[in-house]
Amino acid sequence: MEFFLVPPGIGIISELIRRFDVKPNVLLSYARVGQDFGNFIHGNRPRLGDLMVDSGAYSEMKDTLKINLDQYTAFLKGAGHLFDYTINLDVEPENYDRRMWNLLKLRKVCPNILPVVHDPYSGEIDQLYDDGYHYILIGSSDGRNRAQQDFIFNRYVYSNRFPGLRIHKLGTTSYNTFSEYPYYSGDSTSFVQAGGFGQVMYWNNDREPDDNGNCTDVIYFGGYEFQDTNRCQVYYNYRFINQYEDYLWHTFEFRLTDLMGPSGATNRWIVNGKYTLDLEKRLTRLHAV
Repeated sequence: MEFFLVPPGIGIISELIRRFDVKPNVLLSYARVGQDFGNFIHGNRPRLGDLMVDSGAYSEMKDTLKINLDQYTAFLKGAGHLFDYTINLDVEPENYDRRMWNLLKLRKVCPNILPVVHDPYSGEIDQLYDDGYHYILIGSSDGRNRAQQDFIFNRYVYSNRFPGLRIHKLGTTSYNTFSEYPYYSGDSTSFVQAGGFGQVMYWNNDREPDDNGNCTDVIYFGGYEFQDTNRCQVYYNYRFINQYEDYLWHTFEFRLTDLMGPSGATNRWIVNGKYTLDLEKRLTRLHAV
């Protein structure tokens, strides 16, 4: 199982590599690759795992920026070889013809292009598999309910009718999803988003696991001004705060104060990034049994 980190900048990835001697998988958006990431990739490629570049289609669908197919094609023609995987420009999920046109055009310049499926019931996965696409991405807003996921895995994984098929879930790295279904890979900005909102994720071996084996606690460090938050446990009320304090120091040489408030955001990203890398290993072991 592979998790792709979607970082806010090279600093977090560099810190994780420096501190823990890991080779993180990284997903970058074409719209935000930038010179800093380009230079970092050129100088540090052996220190990274798999690299994936997204077209930025989600940002266009949210109308936060515009993605031009010709410009994306030109980018992949020149730089696509730097990435292990590239992602189709699927800006109109309901428009099958446009998505396939984009996919075929991009495949001509970049053979490692990956399709994104938004309707698992349409038979599109069957067709893509027959066309030679054996690594398929499920849209971030699709395949979320149990009925859809049961259908995907019963038909395409457990049936053994599609040998070698790998399925990636866009926008997800949650324990609950990946413990139940053996996706090949996933990606998420959750370690950044949670940290930005004052939250850290902690695998707590000192408590009873949930029914599905999950031991994740989410702890809020945003500050006293948000003490009425219902999103998760506030650090000063957290029952295992002493154990967590020991974990922070021995793993990161951080103190509790290093995670607090706006100034602690970068440290929270580092803590959550390490949690995600460890979760990747835990889920890999879980499905290897």
